[in-house]
Amino acid sequence: MCAARPKPSILLVNGTATVQNLRMLMLRMRGYTVHGALSLNDARQLLTAKDYTLVIVDVGHFAKPGLDFCEEIREAHPHIKVMLQVEDNLLPFKHECPDKVIPKQEGPHAFVNEVEKMLAAGAG
Repeated sequence: MCAARPKPSILLVNGTATVQNLRMLMLRMRGYTVHGALSLNDARQLLTAKDYTLVIVDVGHFAKPGLDFCEEIREAHPHIKVMLQVEDNLLPFKHECPDKVIPKQEGPHAFVNEVEKMLAAGAG
C-alpha cells in the first residue's frame, strides 16, 4: 500500500484574528499544515523559517502592501503559489502576481474548496 503524500503547507495572512482562526481550522480539518500571520512582517518571518506551498493574503486588509508582498514572494520564492482574497466590489481584480483571486466574503466551505482546487491544479 502506498503512503499518502503529506498535504501542502499553507500560510494564511489575514488582519482579522477571528476570520483567520476559522479559516485555519477549516483547512486543518482537511489535513493541511497551516500557519497564520496577522501582519505582513510576521508573514515575512514565517516565509524565511518554513517552505510553504501556498500563501493566502487578505488584500482587503493590506491592499497595496499586499500586492507588493505578493511580488516579494514571487521574486524570493517562485515555487510558492499565491492566492489573494479581495472584496467583492474589487472583482474582477487584474494583477500579474497572484495565481488566483477569490472574494473574501465567501463562507469557509467555499474558501476551502477554492484552496483545494488551486492546490490540485498545481499537483499535476
